Amino acid sequence: MDYVRFQHLFHKEGVRLAESAATGLDTPVPSCPGWTVADLVGHTGSVYLTAAEWLKAGHRPEPNQGAPAPKNDVLAWYGEALTALRAELARRDPLTPGFEDDGDGAVGFWYRRLAHEAAMHRTDVEMALGTPGPIDLDLAVDGIDEALRVLLPLRYDAAGPDAAVGRTVGVHCHQHDWRLTLHRDAVEVSRSPGFTDASVRGEPGDLLLYLWGRRPGTVVSRTGDTTVLAAFRRRLALSMV
Repeated sequence: MDYVRFQHLFHKEGVRLAESAATGLDTPVPSCPGWTVADLVGHTGSVYLTAAEWLKAGHRPEPNQGAPAPKNDVLAWYGEALTALRAELARRDPLTPGFEDDGDGAVGFWYRRLAHEAAMHRTDVEMALGTPGPIDLDLAVDGIDEALRVLLPLRYDAAGPDAAVGRTVGVHCHQHDWRLTLHRDAVEVSRSPGFTDASVRGEPGDLLLYLWGRRPGTVVSRTGDTTVLAAFRRRLALSMV
């Protein structure tokens, strides 16, 4: 996906999140235990402001540097945060290098990450309030790739040794394949199919939500060693926080 499309989807998903949230701010969000819809809106707006400060400064901002979400009129505050971040992204070339700790060293990391952030939390809101709308097909496929090739490796070594060490897991949707070799302190990810000890297959949106812990294993097809799959799912949960 190109960065123009990421920008478009970030805006679309960000606006949808607010529109959906407006129908039930006090509703609990089961996929984010302990939070209401208003809390989730506040969290997402804070992520936007943190990203905007990061883009301005060129490095990670100090903790709690951004203003906290207000108790009243959180939707208006969220809308201002969304607008501010879109402006910061729009004035920067996504290929600009030099940003610290941002995944791939370029501004484009934020184009991608924020489109997924908005889509996932929009889905959280809509699951809390009723039936969620689908995630864009291309964005869902890219979200799977981000989860497996960017987010999982970032915190992989936090899990420690388990039954997955030395084993392989395949993840499949449509014509897309990921093959993960799970080492003790690192994960090796290939886009080529091959033998695996276990595998997960599903429609892109369902598979993405499963990887993020938003959907149970019943929405995907799981085959092979269940012990390896359980360890893999635990490592994902530790990476996607």
